[in-house]
Amino acid sequence: MAPHLFAKPLLWLLLLITTFFGGYAVNVPYIFMIPLGIFSLYNAVLESLVSLSFLTPGRPKPSFEAEGWQQHKFTFESRVVHTISHWKETPAPLLVLVHGWRASSSSVSDRGRWFAERGWHVLMIELPSHGSSETTPVWSAYKSMQAVECVCRNIEQLVEADKIQSSMYYGHSMGGFVGLRLLNQPDLCIGGQSFSGLILESPMTMYSPILEEISTALRVPPSLKSTYRRRLIQRFNASITPRGNFQSMDEFDLPLWGGPSIPVLCIQAEPDQRLGMEHYNRLLSTYKQRGESELLTAHRVKGLTHTGAKIHPERNQLIAEWLSKRE
Repeated sequence: MAPHLFAKPLLWLLLLITTFFGGYAVNVPYIFMIPLGIFSLYNAVLESLVSLSFLTPGRPKPSFEAEGWQQHKFTFESRVVHTISHWKETPAPLLVLVHGWRASSSSVSDRGRWFAERGWHVLMIELPSHGSSETTPVWSAYKSMQAVECVCRNIEQLVEADKIQSSMYYGHSMGGFVGLRLLNQPDLCIGGQSFSGLILESPMTMYSPILEEISTALRVPPSLKSTYRRRLIQRFNASITPRGNFQSMDEFDLPLWGGPSIPVLCIQAEPDQRLGMEHYNRLLSTYKQRGESELLTAHRVKGLTHTGAKIHPERNQLIAEWLSKRE
């Protein structure tokens, strides 16, 4: 069982209380009690800030339900990962579709239906703590990536491998961030084959701006930021299985985070009222610096909002044109 998110700050707080009350009870000199008390308080505050930095999605949004779409539950680290899928009777390409932060399969259902109408198998995966997937004690994009990977590697629970002609991943916002890491694994297979392409819609490509928002909201003192970040990475490494080996926050941003060397289509909302344009620009610069600009097709679409499941003809047309060059 994973430790409670606030276990460490509570332990330091307990030590602080024990120091003063216990020290007073046995007449320990203040010269010893005060330094230990300050040390305990410092760590209690620091670990509390770290715990609060692991955001939880909050109340889950409902999952998508419709005739012809199947519900299935996978198990990842003893918790349910919920999927919604639509399967053709004959062999067809497969789309793996992953929603964004605080969303669910309902948030991207219009994209899934559009692909299904074009003759694709569609598999929508709900991230941990989202939709009908079970809550994980310590939520992170990396752990969510592992959950999506679990589903992909066990696709035979849903469909025979020979029914899948090819596979493509579609990630919206946080779902795109997950996909950039997931598809970067050279040994990743789904139905016995690698993904042939990646579609990103208004993707998150860096964690550092998000962390800056969090630390500003928590009012982390500048003098604590270095230690705060170090403790954050330590806690993160301990929260994943197998234990992580991340050393720097730079590893949670492109290019170190990921970016597969396969054809990539990016449809970017403009303006992006949630993430801004820095995530999109980082995607462009990453593929340019690697000398792989030819793999990336990017479009800025005015009028496309970052969130919402509304049908958007221009977005769909751009996807259709990109797919036609690969069919």
